[in-house]
Amino acid sequence: MVVDGVRKRVLVTGASGSIGRAICERLIAGERYNIKVQVRNALEARATAGNTVDFTKVQLEEADFTRVGDREMRLLTKNCDTIIHAAGLVHRAEAQYQEYEVINVRATQLLVEAAANNHVNTLVFLSSSAVYGPGPFQYADESSPLKGITPYAVSKMTSEHFLQRFGGIPRVIILRPSLVFGEGDRGNLLGLIRSIKAHKYKHIGAASTEKSLIYSRDVAQVVELCLNRLPEGLHILNVANPQPVTVKALTEEIAGALGMPRKLSSVPESVFRIGVKAAGLFMQERAPITIEQVDKLTTTTTCSVQKLVSATGFTPRYPLETALRAEIKWAEANNLI
Repeated sequence: MVVDGVRKRVLVTGASGSIGRAICERLIAGERYNIKVQVRNALEARATAGNTVDFTKVQLEEADFTRVGDREMRLLTKNCDTIIHAAGLVHRAEAQYQEYEVINVRATQLLVEAAANNHVNTLVFLSSSAVYGPGPFQYADESSPLKGITPYAVSKMTSEHFLQRFGGIPRVIILRPSLVFGEGDRGNLLGLIRSIKAHKYKHIGAASTEKSLIYSRDVAQVVELCLNRLPEGLHILNVANPQPVTVKALTEEIAGALGMPRKLSSVPESVFRIGVKAAGLFMQERAPITIEQVDKLTTTTTCSVQKLVSATGFTPRYPLETALRAEIKWAEANNLI
């Protein structure tokens, strides 16, 4: 943002992650901010996100959030008007809660306290719809009870509670994205793409379970809209495409984007679960799908974004097919599928 001819400085943490890189790309293209970005390792960031983010147009700062203290956070946030906190530990099923607490809770608290001491005006915190729990839930809104049980979800809930009590930053925006996919994705959707490409995926029953999801570049659009249109105060917003998608429609779109036949075979859920349990008991190698993944595919998890649309006018810019093709192209280029 340009005020009185001077560009405001924005800090983006986690700039090489899926959401962080999309936010950086959008802010750089807008040419309205002086941009500082935090990454854990500059060489790795250039290698993984350099095709998306032009790091020559930002101030690149290395900071390992597993070991930073107050002094490092104060230097990182110095002279910043806005902080977009997208850094965090995610997609580490084997990690204990303590690992999530160090990065997702303690580092967040240190960052926020340093930001307040440096008179930062706006903090955007990327939380997650995981705070609503494993489901089922249908069109959960921002007043729905928080029932997160995984270490990741609990860490996000803890940081949300801290931010709601803190009060030291004039404008705090907590965003709860649903399943995010796109370039840089290392989560469940990438696993689903791999399974379909390897001809290992089958519909479980009718595959009519609905899911909320959103492309990372649409998340970046949401962030920019929030910066431009929300007043001071505390804001908590779900972030997802307004229209959920069924697992059947999603997987068939993936198959089409991969150049495969869209019609996929199905197996009754009871039979599928028996097969997965048997594979887990008798296969020497890792089974292609786990019971936990079956549960996710058969559990409705949709969020209402009425509040977001009303406050910002958000409309997704990328059709599902376009967004899926972008992730597949990135994954193929990085030998991930």
